[in-house]
Amino acid sequence: MGRTSDAKERLISNANDLFRDRGFESVSVAKLCAAAAVNKGSFYYFFRSKTDLLLEVIDGAWDETGMLTLWEKELPPHPIEQLRKYFQELFACHYADRESAGHVRGSLFGNLTLELSGRDPLIASKLNALLRREIDIFTKLLAEAINVGETRLDSPNETAQTMVACLHGLLILAKARDDLDILPNSEAELLRLAGVVHLH
Repeated sequence: MGRTSDAKERLISNANDLFRDRGFESVSVAKLCAAAAVNKGSFYYFFRSKTDLLLEVIDGAWDETGMLTLWEKELPPHPIEQLRKYFQELFACHYADRESAGHVRGSLFGNLTLELSGRDPLIASKLNALLRREIDIFTKLLAEAINVGETRLDSPNETAQTMVACLHGLLILAKARDDLDILPNSEAELLRLAGVVHLH
């Protein structure tokens, strides 16, 4: 009974790893079950299909630091300081992942967008909705930074869109090069994009 109780969580956790390592299409339900040490009956008890599992994995993986979800509930009093902390936490997540995996695996969210957004309308819709959610959170954070006098921007929404695009693009470049140094090296430019001129 003890193993059965966490079977769903093990499937989601192992799917996150396998989808990041091998992509979605190349990982079968049998491989997922073997990695999670559950039988196929248990898989189909929790999920109608591999796509259903993927949708749950995406939900759990899109906010890698957990900070976006916190900002969505309540904006921080010092937005720019938190934005800088977000960059550092995000980059730290990927350095830790490289240590455990032995190579740069990139963002599951970005990897899936490249692999599946043009193939599966359901998955594409999910990814697009989460991208819009991410942009909306950054828009509100930047608007709050303007309100408290921490920065000046003409359009928080346009800046947020560019920032999200830059972050995902940097993660793709890091994966392609198998080199994460591009992430911290880009921190100052990301902050300048947010209107932060005097860095300290």
